[in-house]
Amino acid sequence: MPRRAVAILNPISGRRNMLPLVRDIGRMLRREGGELEILTTGRANHATELATAIPADVEVVLVVGGDGTVCEVINGLPRRGLPIVILRTGTENLLARELRMPTEPIDVARTLLHGESHSLDVGLINGRRFVAVAGVGFDAECVQRMNRVRRGHITHADYFWPIWRTFWAHRFPALRVEADGECVFEGRGLALIGIIAQYSGGLRILSQARFDDGLLDLCVFACSSRLELIGHAQRAFRRRHIGSRGVLYRQVTSVHIDSPDPVLLEVDGEEAGHLPARCEVEARSVCYLRLRPAATPAAPRGGVPVWYNSALARLADWLIGRSPKPPSESAKKRRISLTGC
Repeated sequence: MPRRAVAILNPISGRRNMLPLVRDIGRMLRREGGELEILTTGRANHATELATAIPADVEVVLVVGGDGTVCEVINGLPRRGLPIVILRTGTENLLARELRMPTEPIDVARTLLHGESHSLDVGLINGRRFVAVAGVGFDAECVQRMNRVRRGHITHADYFWPIWRTFWAHRFPALRVEADGECVFEGRGLALIGIIAQYSGGLRILSQARFDDGLLDLCVFACSSRLELIGHAQRAFRRRHIGSRGVLYRQVTSVHIDSPDPVLLEVDGEEAGHLPARCEVEARSVCYLRLRPAATPAAPRGGVPVWYNSALARLADWLIGRSPKPPSESAKKRRISLTGC
């Protein structure tokens, strides 16, 4: 079915310029009687403004960018039911990987033309929608440091120094966390709230999250020292954090987090001010297009090389003073499974 589509493109997202690729997709649509108008963002929250102004006859929105760009577009969609397709270009692309969005131009064009509509949940934090994960404390400081030095396209390697500096500078704040009206945590630590299981670096910290179950997944790490942080990280790399000491995991419909300290908040990889944060879920409130599973092979869920998490796990072992033992065959399989490859 010919469709009129609008592409909202973030020109600095990810590693390279995607405009030529989007133009190729536009040509493919025109050959099938479709139409693609390309709009380019130029500043923070510009994608929200562009989405708000989308004409009524547009039938689908192609989001060309990372999770932050998707978040901005979701916050500006002019009507419920207007579907999106994501062409992943960002550093993480958490939602696009979770939804198995296509990566090849021909498959993106086919999805725009013939994709079937499905629904997903979105979170609402302090009145603003988000589509992946909101972080309180440590990872929000990493995002802030990254934004201070960013000058264009970035890769995973660009996050090393912001993470390293945050590791040494972070002062673990006191948090009070309420879930569904009940106080579930008081103490020093960090927290994540999400809609999807994917997280930065191929981790699955919110491993029980489903994007269409009408629930928020909450994970709080009790943490007051670097040593405790390393221990949590080590278990998270190996997917052994849920149920371990000092980790709270809940599936809820509302979360409220406050602190007597000034604590940073990040939403979908972008700075979002400070606590307090009040979060709710909007069940199945956003539509996306997807081809039938037989039409497009499933995309890999990891997004990072196999050696990446293995190296991080060994670094964690070294930092807490234990020399890693040669891995057994079963351990190798577990490590490989971290990236879903």
